[in-house]
Amino acid sequence: MYQEHPIDLIWDESSPMDANVMGILTRAGFSPRTMGAAAVAQYVESNGFGPCVLCMHRRELPDIQMIRTLKQHYGAKIYLVLRVDPSDVESTVEAIKCGVDDVIADGSDQQAKWEKIAGLARLRLLKNDSYVFVDETSQHLLALVERVGAAEVTALMYGPTGSGKEVLARLTHDFSPRRDGPFVPVNCAALPEALAESLLFGHAKGAFTGATRSTEGFFTQAQGGTLFLDEIGELTLPLQAKLLRAIQEKEVLPVGSSETQRVDVRIVAATNRDLRAGIRAGYFREDLYFRVSTFRINVPGLSARLDDVLPLANYFLVKHGREDRALQLSPEAAAKLLAYAWPGNVRELENVVQRAIVLSNDGVIAGNHLVFDEPADHELYAREPAPMDNVHAFEPASVQRERWRDAQGAPTNPFTAHLGAQSAFYESGDEGSESSAGLQGAMDANEFRIIVDTIKNTRTRQEAADMLGISQRTLRYKIARMRERGIQIPKRRSA
Repeated sequence: MYQEHPIDLIWDESSPMDANVMGILTRAGFSPRTMGAAAVAQYVESNGFGPCVLCMHRRELPDIQMIRTLKQHYGAKIYLVLRVDPSDVESTVEAIKCGVDDVIADGSDQQAKWEKIAGLARLRLLKNDSYVFVDETSQHLLALVERVGAAEVTALMYGPTGSGKEVLARLTHDFSPRRDGPFVPVNCAALPEALAESLLFGHAKGAFTGATRSTEGFFTQAQGGTLFLDEIGELTLPLQAKLLRAIQEKEVLPVGSSETQRVDVRIVAATNRDLRAGIRAGYFREDLYFRVSTFRINVPGLSARLDDVLPLANYFLVKHGREDRALQLSPEAAAKLLAYAWPGNVRELENVVQRAIVLSNDGVIAGNHLVFDEPADHELYAREPAPMDNVHAFEPASVQRERWRDAQGAPTNPFTAHLGAQSAFYESGDEGSESSAGLQGAMDANEFRIIVDTIKNTRTRQEAADMLGISQRTLRYKIARMRERGIQIPKRRSA
């Protein structure tokens, strides 16, 4: 798809673009437009969906300084082409030193040259686009994220480490009305305990030793945009209380200040911990849980979306490989990637591909180039049931609700079970509306996938129900629903 998408090309208007050059650029795969130097920086800053090609004309020395500034501030977001006089060797050398990506001589606007530049620019576009959704499960997840993003509710991403929660959080922001605002990611596990409050909410001048000036916190930096709180379960209880008030009241109190500041920020959080268990254990506030989980999105591990493995591997080959050397997977390597359990998920896959690039020398990734972090008996790892806490952490919210009902001794009615904290979101509007059907369909697909995986790895239906944390009667009902939709029920594990 990316090969067919036109690449934006900004032509320095200090040199006119005639019809012949316009035709050459269009046929090479560009979408050209002329622009003055003053407008270039503003355009690059606002162009958040990948790089553009910027063609500048070497006229006098200040252009070199502009090249250096653009490369320093925008890096991979621009592909810089400098047009020089054929005899101006000095400018060509100086431009290459400053980081210009390609040089073309005035009057040599050849089709082949611009096609080559277009290909290299597309390659950079691919290297900056890490969104791969090929597996059916991933496509359902993407559809769900798109709807949640547009709704602007707070969202909580549940999933194992390395499964791509931050990628989905960025997409949630991109799909929202706040897409033109900032996206500010915060790793809550990395916040120093003594400075966490100051980093989140800011501080006033003189608030503590070394506070020589007032400083904005992450909330203020995300004004009008999205604040992504990764690993939110790692925050201390006192900080959770202050975070709850900031979200509820939409205002923050900087450390050392007596005046609150209004903030307009959307919260998207993520965790790989079972926050429900954290509530019972006393290390996570229940009121904060319900405040950040208006919509809970379960992010499956890579082993549950195997159709994404090879597209992701090919993407990482392009991302980490050299631009002048094409790499491809051998059939043996592809088979090994698909057979592996991927306990480290997408992050582990990227590491494996990077190692393979280092070990390969002929443009083909062979099976012996793949070095996994796990021992060779990883197939056994894949079949071993996950600990119960992890199963509960990543199960659908509807299953969690039924598990809670069973634990409380309350009757389970599968016809009225819904998504717990998200029930108001799902039940709003006409039940037969396109929005409700799309959301429910996406969540059903996620739930059915977990049920199928559990049945394949258990010996009896009772064992499967216990693993899922629901009653056997509820499991029979869900299996009947799956059969009605044409989903094949797998055979149980025989040994």
